[in-house]
Amino acid sequence: MLTRRAFLSRTASLAAATLRRPWAEIGSKPALVGPASTRTPVLVRYEDFQFGVSYHFSMNTFTGDDYETGKVPVNTYNPTKLDVRQWIRVAKDLGAHYAVLTAKHMSGFCLWDSEEYDYDVAASPNKADVVAGFMAACTEYGLQPGFYYCILDPRNEGKFDWDSPVSDKYYRLIKHHLKELHTRYRTPFYQLLDITWKVSHEQRWELYRLIKSLSPDCIIVMNQAFYQSRRNLGRICEAKSWPTDVINGEDTLPPPEGHDPHVRFGDKTYYMPMEAWIPTGPPYKPMPPMHSWFWRPGFKTQDPEVIARIYQRCKQRNANLLLNLSPDTSGRLPDEAVQTLDQVAKLINK
Repeated sequence: MLTRRAFLSRTASLAAATLRRPWAEIGSKPALVGPASTRTPVLVRYEDFQFGVSYHFSMNTFTGDDYETGKVPVNTYNPTKLDVRQWIRVAKDLGAHYAVLTAKHMSGFCLWDSEEYDYDVAASPNKADVVAGFMAACTEYGLQPGFYYCILDPRNEGKFDWDSPVSDKYYRLIKHHLKELHTRYRTPFYQLLDITWKVSHEQRWELYRLIKSLSPDCIIVMNQAFYQSRRNLGRICEAKSWPTDVINGEDTLPPPEGHDPHVRFGDKTYYMPMEAWIPTGPPYKPMPPMHSWFWRPGFKTQDPEVIARIYQRCKQRNANLLLNLSPDTSGRLPDEAVQTLDQVAKLINK
């Protein structure tokens, strides 16, 4: 029989547990088995945010190569003044509502201490858990956190090939990494998967359902990549980027007529907002149409007027803006970028 004292104790414990739970767990319904056909509360919240930032910071930052393949030793990564709070503070001042971290880019380097894995921050000279610091800073400044994870990984695949299917061994590692991110760091608002055509249709569905099982209200974005985005402008979802909750336009603005979120895939219509994912760096010389995502020597942020114009076009054309920022080898956003973004904030606030 439950005594009054036991009842009160249990009630207090449940109340305390509820207060500790992140927004995504409070009042959540069972995970959807696929993308939404109607404008759900989670998608309403995402659209209301309208403006987010991403951070490209990884081994690539220290080699100056956006396409770093992970051949350099782990001690190449060594930020001297790592300050993730500064990244998020700048985003908050800019007016962003969510932030996305490159937890693992194509070099295979992980910004957290991954279990039984030796190419991560724990094996480097600077062992700070960047993912943990990022989550804490987002909580402090009131931004919703998200992760980026790259499927393409020459280090773990044994070769640099944009199109070859991943091996069973590497696919198991992908699932292991995503499980870690979504259980150790509760609770991400957003998960972007890149170069998704390297996993099969069935594997993409498995990854989608895995993430939803761990983070039911997480927005999942299967990136369409640069040339696909330029081709379709978010009007359709590429088959090799399905399933996804949001249409992603990589370095691509929404269509001039504005994004219609009622997107048809197969024989069904889905409600799919669009997100323009725009880097703020200069043109990337090996691939001139695209702009740089990672900092490198000589990196200069685009003019504030250009960035403010991108912001306005996304707003006018019914799309979210995910603006990419690039910390340097010190582990901070450089003064040049911070000053430019301060000017951007003034322009968009007009």
